[in-house]
Amino acid sequence: MPKNRVDRTAFSLRWRFAPLLVASVLSGCAVQPIQDPASLLASVPAAELSRANALETQGQVDEAAALYLELAPRAQAPAKAELRLQAAQAYLAGGRVSQARQTLDALEPAGLVGGQLERSRLLKAELALAAKQPKAAIAELNRLNTTLPKSLKIRRIGLLAAAQRLDNDPLASAESLLKLDALLDGPVRMTNQVSLVATLALISEDDVLKLIRSSRGPMKGWAEIAQLVQRQSADPKQLEAAYRQWHQGWTSHPALPGLVRAYTGEGPTGYATAQPLTVMLPNGGRFAAAAKAIRDGIEAANRADTVNQRPSLTFADSTKANRVRTLYASATTRGADYVIGPLEKPAVDALVDAKALQVPTLALNESTEAERRALNLFQFALSPENEAAEAANKGLSLGARRALVLHPDDAWGQRLATAFSAQWRAQGGSLLGQASFDPAWSSYNKTLDRLMAAQDADLLFLVATAEMARKIYPQIQATAKNPLIVISTSHVYSGRFDANADRALVGLYFVDIPWMLDLGGAGPLAHRAVMGQTASAAGPLARLYAMGIDAYRLAPQLSELAANPGAYVPGQTGGLAIDPLGRITRQLALGRFTETGPRLANGADRPDDSRAKTTAAVGSE
Repeated sequence: MPKNRVDRTAFSLRWRFAPLLVASVLSGCAVQPIQDPASLLASVPAAELSRANALETQGQVDEAAALYLELAPRAQAPAKAELRLQAAQAYLAGGRVSQARQTLDALEPAGLVGGQLERSRLLKAELALAAKQPKAAIAELNRLNTTLPKSLKIRRIGLLAAAQRLDNDPLASAESLLKLDALLDGPVRMTNQVSLVATLALISEDDVLKLIRSSRGPMKGWAEIAQLVQRQSADPKQLEAAYRQWHQGWTSHPALPGLVRAYTGEGPTGYATAQPLTVMLPNGGRFAAAAKAIRDGIEAANRADTVNQRPSLTFADSTKANRVRTLYASATTRGADYVIGPLEKPAVDALVDAKALQVPTLALNESTEAERRALNLFQFALSPENEAAEAANKGLSLGARRALVLHPDDAWGQRLATAFSAQWRAQGGSLLGQASFDPAWSSYNKTLDRLMAAQDADLLFLVATAEMARKIYPQIQATAKNPLIVISTSHVYSGRFDANADRALVGLYFVDIPWMLDLGGAGPLAHRAVMGQTASAAGPLARLYAMGIDAYRLAPQLSELAANPGAYVPGQTGGLAIDPLGRITRQLALGRFTETGPRLANGADRPDDSRAKTTAAVGSE
C-alpha cells in the first residue's frame, strides 16, 4: 500500500483489534485478563466474520452490523457479546450513534469477559462525546479500572482529556495529557505535547501564573511554556527564541526541542514534496465568493510552506453537486493523497453516500445527515451554532451561572439562542429568561425591562449583528441594575474596528476565531499581514480565508488526529480537535471591545459598573 494512502481496514476497526496485553500486566484477582477480541470470536465461522469485516471496510456499516447481530444469537459466550460489541463499533464508525447506543445498552455487564466491559465503556464514552455530553463521557471513563493494558490506557486517557476540555475544564484536561505523555513516543508524542500546551493556553494568563506558582515538577514547566505562548505567540520567531532559552535552563523537562515550531505551524506540515492535493470548490453559484476566500487562504498557506514540503495543488470545480463523486474519483485516480472540499452541503451529502472514501478527505461543511458518515470523510464547518455554544462555555469560565437570552425574532436568532441555551444548561447553568426583538426598533426599553425585571442574572447572551449590537448594547447597560456580563458571537465584529461606531460596544464580550483577534502571530499568514494584500482577508468573508489556512494544514494530519482522541491543535479558526464522528470541533477565543479596539479577554476580567451608563435613545417598540 502506498505510504500516503490510508488503510481503510485499520481506519474502520481502529483500536479494537489492536494487540492487547495479557493478564500479567494486571494486578488483583478481581481483574479479569484482557484478551485480544479476535480470540473471543474463535468459535464464530471465519467466512461469516470475514464477510462482515469486508462490509465494514467498504463503509456498509448497517449491513455489517446487521450481520454481526445476526450471528450473535447463534454464538456461545463470550463470542455472543463480542459480536454485539463489533456491531456497536460498526455503527459508530458509520455515524449511527443511536443504533450503537441501543446495541451497547442491550449488553449484560455481568456476562462480559476478557476486556469486553472495559471496551464497552470506552465505546459509551465515545458515543457521549459524539453527542457532546462530556459529563457522561467522564463518568464512563472514571468507572474504568486504571490498571489497563497500555493500548486501552492510552485510549482512556485521550478520551478523558477530550471530555474534560469539552467540559470547560482545561486544567484537568492538561493533567490527563501530562499522564498520557509518559505513555507515548514518536510523532504522536509531539502532537500530544502541542495539545497539552494548547489546552493550558485556554486558561487565563492570571490562572496560568497561579499554576506556575503552585505547581512542582513537569506541570510547572508546562505552565511556563503556556505562559510563553500567551505572551509571545504574536511573533513566532520571538517565541521560538524564548522557548529555546527556557529549554536550555530546564534540560531535564520532557518538552521536546521542536515543540514551539510544531505549535506555531512553523515546523513540517506533514506534506511531502509535490504530494498531490486536490481541492474541490465551486467556481460559480451562490457560494463562489465564499469559495474564493477559502481558496485564497489555502494558496497563502501553500506559499508559506517551505519548498521541500510543499504539496502540488490542483483545484477542481464542484459547482454541480451531482458531479462531486465523479470529480472525487478522477482526483484519486490521478493520485491525490488528500482531498479538501467540497463546500456545499448537497455535495458533502454526495460523499457521505459513497460510504467509504479512498483518501483522507476534509469537507468544508457538515452533512445534512446527522447520523451518517463515510469512512475517511472529515467535516469542517464554521457553524454559528458552534459559536453560540462556545459563548456559553466562555460565559461559564467568567464565573457566570444565571443567564438571560436576547435574540432577533427570526430563524437565525432562534437557532443561536437554542444552541446557547442547550449548552448553558448542559454545563449546569440556569436560564432565567429569554426574549426576542425586532431589529427595526429604535428603542428596546420595554423588552429589556420585562426581561431583566426582578432577575438576578449575571450574564446576558445577545444574538446580534454589529449594527444591531451598537443600538441595543448601550440600552442593556442602562437597564441593568447590577454588573452584567454581556456576551455575543463573532457577528458583532466585522474585523475592522471603527473607533466612532464601535465606541458603543466597549465592554461587550464576544467569541471569535483567534485569527480575527490577531492571535495568529506576526508571520506571513497573520491577519494584520494579509489584510492589505487581498480583499478576501479583510471583508465579511475573512474568517473563511482563515478556514482555508486551517484546512490546508489539517489535511495531512487528519488520520493521526482522529486516532488520538486527546489531540488538540491550535488553528487560525480556533483550537481544533476531531470528535468520534470525524467532525472538526473548535474552541474559540474570547474577545472584548475596548476603547482602542477588540482585545483578547483575560479570564479574570469581570464587568463593572464604573463605565458611565449610556442613556438609551427615546423611541417606541
